[in-house]
Formats: sequence, structure tokens, C-alpha cells
Amino acid sequence: MFMKGRTITCLFVLLLALLGSCTRQQLPARLEDFGENEVRYAQGFTLQRHNGVARVAVRNPWDSLSALAVYYMVGNASVPVPADGQKVVVPIRRMVTTSTTHYEPIDLLHELGSVVAVCNPERTYNQQVRSAVAEGRVAGLGDNFNINREVLVGVRPEALLVSRYSATDQSLAAIENDGYLIVYNQEWQEQTLLGRAEWIKLVGALYGKEAMADSVFRATEKAYNELKDLVTNVEAKPKVMSGCGYHGTWYVPGGQSYMADLYRDAGASYAFNDDRQVGSLPLSLETVLTSFADADYWFGVQQGSMADVRSAEPRIALLKAVGSGQVFSFNRRRGPNESSDFWEGAISHPDLLLADVIAVLHPQLLPNHQFTYVEKVKE
Repeated sequence: MFMKGRTITCLFVLLLALLGSCTRQQLPARLEDFGENEVRYAQGFTLQRHNGVARVAVRNPWDSLSALAVYYMVGNASVPVPADGQKVVVPIRRMVTTSTTHYEPIDLLHELGSVVAVCNPERTYNQQVRSAVAEGRVAGLGDNFNINREVLVGVRPEALLVSRYSATDQSLAAIENDGYLIVYNQEWQEQTLLGRAEWIKLVGALYGKEAMADSVFRATEKAYNELKDLVTNVEAKPKVMSGCGYHGTWYVPGGQSYMADLYRDAGASYAFNDDRQVGSLPLSLETVLTSFADADYWFGVQQGSMADVRSAEPRIALLKAVGSGQVFSFNRRRGPNESSDFWEGAISHPDLLLADVIAVLHPQLLPNHQFTYVEKVKE
């Protein structure tokens, strides 16, 4: 009888211990337990860790007092997380991408096979994605501003990687209300090339490949900074013009944009370097002719030949760069329907883009350079 009572008592104590353990596991992790931000260049998101959980907070560019979204990446759905964000069970196996800029970081992590649907497939440069769409293995969702929700139901995604362009988006709100997980990728708002490339860390967290993403980025960062150091002591800084005209208005990079950052890092002098705009500056042709009259090089031309450049706007021939034929596009890697890897993969390869520009401006520094994105516009 004594042994039976003792056994019951032991079982009762064991049960209490188990219940206590379960209770502790259900308590949410504390926000203050998460480590330092591991993002060094990007301003649009932070990445912290705690006990195998990655916390990603995406900054809200339209409201500085709140985050656009907070995500907790966990390997098991039972893992407790703080209440200020969404729990995301990783790795994501079925991904939807809404921007062509999302392909390259996913590809660099060897996860392009997880993509089940894309927006604007006709504007895609990536051949693997194009082939998958053509063969029916990846669905087309139409325009990224008006996603086909019927197709979305059929592909059963676990997450949508989305670039948001306004404070309010009724289309995205409707998709979120349908129960889909939306993960914001705002790399397009970064002011530096390395900041844009660093968003691979968010993508890495979605696939449980944070270490791999960090390794890829560190290699890119090292290559970029070594190239940047090459021009540190150059005495002559060539003057550059950048941008192109569209329906009578010329759009050139603002002084705090990633393109202005590119020209600074390449050892160039840019007329609007001191401007405070982070986007494009809309200018009249007269302002362009005045501001860039003596520019040595012109980057960002869209036309395929110098004849087309002059035909589009005869007065542009007054520019020094046009007269000397130092006119360049970023269209060396161009595909069907005017798709371009400059607007797609180059975001993840700022070192290759910087090398191209340096090779034009300071050819003596990279005498054997093989161009990736930059191409001289021919007669």
C-alpha cells in the first residue's frame, strides 16, 4: 500500500513537472532577448536572432512610427514568438514572386525551384524562370498591381514576396485578407547598391539559409569595396551624365540615389551629387543641356544606336559626350520584350556593375575587364 501511494505521488510530481515545462515553452520569447541587428548597409529592414529564431522588421517608409511588417522565422510551428509580429514557418516550399528583382537572390540561394508563380512573366530576363513559365511549371499572375487571385488559389503558395509602392494598396490588402502570407521586400527604396544587395538576408531567412545568404553577401561586399578602393587615389574624376528622356521630360538620378552612389564609388563627378533627392529628378531638356554640357560620359541611354539617340532628340547632339561618342547603355544583357538583367540580376551583383563603370571611366585600372551590364552605344 505504501509503495502504491509512493508511486502515485511520484507520477503526480512528474505530471506537474511536465505541465510546468509545457507552460514555459508556451511563454512568448521576449523582444529584448533578440541580438544585435545584423544588417549593415540596408536601411529598410533589420535582422536579429534568438535561440534559432530570426526576427525581421521591415521599415515603413510612409510611417516612421510603425513597422511595415515584423516576421519571426521559425523552423517549427510550435516555437513561441513575441506578439508584435507574424510567425513564419521556414523553409518556404512554395513561393510567389511579384517583382523580377526577386529572382536573383532566390537563385543565389539555390531555391528558384520553390517559385510556383510570378508576375509579369513576359518582362522576365532569367532564362530558368522563362522556361518554367513556358512549360507550365510556373504560373503567370498577370500584372503585379492587379494579381490574378483565381490563379493564386490554384498554386497554393506559402508566401508572396512583394514590393510595395504606396502606403495603401487595396489589392494587397484583399490578398492578405484571403489568408496569404505577404512578405515585403523593399530593396528598391535603398539609397546604396550594397544596401539593395543586402536584402538577400531577408530571402535567406525565408528559406532557413541565413548563413548562406550572409556568406553570399559578404563575398559581394568584399568584391565591391575592393573595387571602390581602386579609385580612391585617382586624380581625375570624369564628369558623367546619367538618365534619359521620356515624353519630353528627362529623368536623372537624385544626389542621394543608388545610381549617384554608384558614380561616386566609381570615381566620377556627377552634376547633382549634392542634391538631396533619393529618386529621380525630372528635368527639362534645357536644364540637361546646361547641367551636362561638358560631361565626358553619358550612361543609361535606352536607344540601340547613336542614330536613334540623335533622332529621338536632335538637340542632344550638343552634349560633349554625344559628340565624342562616349555614350553607354546598361543593356548588354537584354532579353525578349525589352527585359533587362540590369533591372533584374544587377541588384544582387553591385560589384559587377561597379566594375563595368570603373572600366569605362578608368580603363587603366581594369585593363582586361569583361563587361556584364554596360555596353557602348554604336553608330
